[in-house]
Amino acid sequence: MTLSRYFSRLFVVRFLAVLFALCALVELLEMLDAVRHLVGTNAGLRNVLVFSALRLPLAMEQLFLLAVLIGGTLTFRALAQSNAMTVLRSAGMSPYRLLASLLPLTVVLAATYYGIVDWGAPAAERSFADWGQTVSAQDEEDEPEAQGTVWLRYEGEIVSVEKVTADGLGLVGLTRYLRSPNGMLSGRITAASAAYAGGVWHLRDAEVLTLSGGTPTVAHRPELNWTDGPKPANFEELALPTRRMQSVKSREVLNGQWAGIAAAAHYRTLMQRSYSAPFLPFLMLLLATPALVGDGRRSSARGMAVAVSLGLLFLVAAGFLSSMSEAGALPPVIAIWTAPLAFAALGFSLLLHDEE
Repeated sequence: MTLSRYFSRLFVVRFLAVLFALCALVELLEMLDAVRHLVGTNAGLRNVLVFSALRLPLAMEQLFLLAVLIGGTLTFRALAQSNAMTVLRSAGMSPYRLLASLLPLTVVLAATYYGIVDWGAPAAERSFADWGQTVSAQDEEDEPEAQGTVWLRYEGEIVSVEKVTADGLGLVGLTRYLRSPNGMLSGRITAASAAYAGGVWHLRDAEVLTLSGGTPTVAHRPELNWTDGPKPANFEELALPTRRMQSVKSREVLNGQWAGIAAAAHYRTLMQRSYSAPFLPFLMLLLATPALVGDGRRSSARGMAVAVSLGLLFLVAAGFLSSMSEAGALPPVIAIWTAPLAFAALGFSLLLHDEE
């Protein structure tokens, strides 16, 4: 237990130093890019603080694994350079036991990273997008960006909306493309506007086109109810879409309980990415173990270079396969889990080889 606390303390100090240094650098670069909105005529220190707070979870999501890798590599290199690992080996402690002693800390890292990926980052991105609307176009020469047409899928229908009001309770230029069970177009409903009241969407000045028997029929309705349409909060989110989403919300989109604007492969990829997140901190520590090899400066530096190279290669491979999954080129389960399993096998094989 004493050794476990000692190793954990060595790692935590280096991990936190690396993580916050990288996050500070990334936030500084992003802040320089957005400096005109942050220090505009109506902005000030408050905007800078809000910007930093909302971007921090996003930066942590991107840099957490890299910080685990570098922090673990620095910790293992310090043990190798001080000959502490040689003493531990002579006392019967192998690198396997060293990793096992870090297991309680790894569980904390896994829970933290899962929380960031599945909850913290999506919530921060949504809050940042909403806040960004309030600070955009602060300068007189800026023109407000026009809202683009929102396209979505919901319960087998394809829906387009030209404009969504700020509270999501009003729609302008609504078009519903109805489809048969086999996916063929069976009709179309257009409305000049729609308002949500009493749990129902009330479509005004609607035109109903029905395709049946090869002859299209058109009917005009001054008002038409849409009882099973998406909730106003759903339209409000879709009007300002974000890339990240909680796994629970992604599952709702796939089950037809929440409308989405992306392909099904995107939401399946997000779900698998969240499921794999708890295993990745341990993998990065495993890939950092080559830094334990050797007891001199040259050998420990070589091991450190191998560890960092393996970790970076994993991050690149995982990112590439994730992009392939979102594009529909690979099944999400295979794309998301291939890199972790392959590099875990490689890490264990290198550890076994070093032991021999």
